[in-house]
Amino acid sequence: MLACLVLAAACAVVEPPPGGPVDMTPPHLVFMIPDSAATGLGDVTSINLTFSEKMDRTSAVTWLHFFPDQRIRKTKWSGATVAEIILETPLPPDTVIVVEVISGMRDAHKVKSTTSRRFPIATADSLPGGRIRGVLIMGDSAVTKGVVELYDIPPDTMEYFQQSLLRRTATDETGTFTFDWLPVPGGPWLMRAFADADDNLRPGDKEAQRLMPDTLSLSSDQPTATARVTTLYAWDTPGRLIAGPFAPAALPGTVRAFALAVAEDDTGWVPVTDDGSRNTIVALDPAGGSIIPKVRPGAARVVLFVDVDGDSTFSAVPDSLLSGLPDSLAAAAAGDSLTAWFLEPWWLAEGIEVTAGMDRAFDPPSAVYNLTPGTKPTAPDSLSAFADTTTTPPDSLAVPQED
Repeated sequence: MLACLVLAAACAVVEPPPGGPVDMTPPHLVFMIPDSAATGLGDVTSINLTFSEKMDRTSAVTWLHFFPDQRIRKTKWSGATVAEIILETPLPPDTVIVVEVISGMRDAHKVKSTTSRRFPIATADSLPGGRIRGVLIMGDSAVTKGVVELYDIPPDTMEYFQQSLLRRTATDETGTFTFDWLPVPGGPWLMRAFADADDNLRPGDKEAQRLMPDTLSLSSDQPTATARVTTLYAWDTPGRLIAGPFAPAALPGTVRAFALAVAEDDTGWVPVTDDGSRNTIVALDPAGGSIIPKVRPGAARVVLFVDVDGDSTFSAVPDSLLSGLPDSLAAAAAGDSLTAWFLEPWWLAEGIEVTAGMDRAFDPPSAVYNLTPGTKPTAPDSLSAFADTTTTPPDSLAVPQED
């Protein structure tokens, strides 16, 4: 009986599966041909990469990039550890090429590599020594999974991101990024930074990103440039709009403004009154510098209006307060009543792009008034006590009356 119990206990012991423990070690690149930092190369038509273990033999177009871009014709695997990448055309002459092997490559056991790597090779005689360094932070912490892209300054007819990407690099555990092997002299360049939590080297809709404030160049006297510490903001952090100077309105009254987000399916703004509870309404100084706070990131428009009744809101007013406007405007919308009501004269600033957490300057357009029929405001409940009486309400509660 005891022997049976011992045998049963032995059968219950859990042992590692046949073939040893499960492989959890990420694969990595061991070496490449041509070797990193090789110079004076001739007609290079293929690149050989050797990995630390057998890999998931996928096409290199999914995990290998060149700067400047080179087209890959096919990928040949040898023993699942060596990938030969055959190019469509030889590498261009007298050029520095940065080879980028991205993270996320899988080995034969589906374990992903964890770090992207970049290596220079050159058909030129030497590697240039230009360098740009900087730091990314978010809140009080370093951005340890951040990406920075390098672009030329675009012509006036093009956005920077419509150009070819010159270089790309990633931050380290301190949030520091470095671009090496840059030409001297070189630039000026723009940089875009973004958080890359999913390691796909692309800014997601909800990943912090911004165009960095520095435009940098390198010279023989200054082959290394240091970008200022750059702060990234969460994708939904409100920004601010800073109004530039503008010509004062012809009508008496303060010009005020509020910002509205523009949705993808936006078909234009429908004029409605706004008492400031939905959108922050601010007074604009004709000399410039007025701030519209808490503007949602993305596309925005600004509604500007002349506060002819001085109540600090966008409201309907009787035409008696609009004597400064051409008579044709008032007459065009006049109804059967002896006194017509209109929304205060308004106009729009369109096509404003707000970056999360950032200030954006905009120039208020010249006042080309729109006059929209409005409805006479209804007296608030606090005035009901005066209904059908001859008692005059206090000034603070008075509302305009029809003739």
